[in-house]
Amino acid sequence: MSYDFQAANQVFSRAGGATANLSGTTGAAKTYTTQNLTYSVNGKLYYAAGAAGAVTPVTDAVTQAGFKPLAVGQGCVYVWTVNAAGTVGLVQGPLPPSLPSGAIGKNLDSSGNFTAPPQFPILPDTLTAFAYSVVAVGANYAGTGFIPGSSDNWNATGLTTTAQDVSTLPQQPQTA
Repeated sequence: MSYDFQAANQVFSRAGGATANLSGTTGAAKTYTTQNLTYSVNGKLYYAAGAAGAVTPVTDAVTQAGFKPLAVGQGCVYVWTVNAAGTVGLVQGPLPPSLPSGAIGKNLDSSGNFTAPPQFPILPDTLTAFAYSVVAVGANYAGTGFIPGSSDNWNATGLTTTAQDVSTLPQQPQTA
C-alpha cells in the first residue's frame, strides 16, 4: 500500500475569511505576513497563529543553509512552509544549472519571462506548504544577488515577486 504524504500534509483553512495565507512579500520590506492557519502534518491537525511583519527566514528550512543568491536572468520558486510546532519556514527551489563553461545558467529571457518553468523543491513530510513565491531577477537588477530576507527587499528594482496560496503544491508553479 502506498501513502501520499502530500495529501497528508495540507492547509485546510485560514481564519476569519482572510483573503490570503501569505501577504506582504511584494513590498519594500524583508518581512511577510501570514493568516491563522489550520493545517496537517502527516495527517495530524495543527493550528498556527498568524504573524504580521515577521522577518523572512534567511536559511532554507530543509538544508538549514543560507539561500543561494539569484543573479540577473535567473528565477526560482521559494515555498513557504509550516511544521508541527507552527514554525514558518522557506525552502528554495533549484536554480538553473551552470553552463559547461562555468557561466551562470539562466532561465529568463531578456524580457524577464521564464524560458523554462522553475521547479519546486522536494519537501520532507515534516513540512506543509501554505504558499509559494516565484522570484525573477530582471536585467535592470543592480544588486549582487537576491537572497530572501537578506540582500534586498521583496520589491527591489529589477525583481518580480509573485505569491500564490496553496493547500497542496501543484505540479509546477504559476509564473504569470
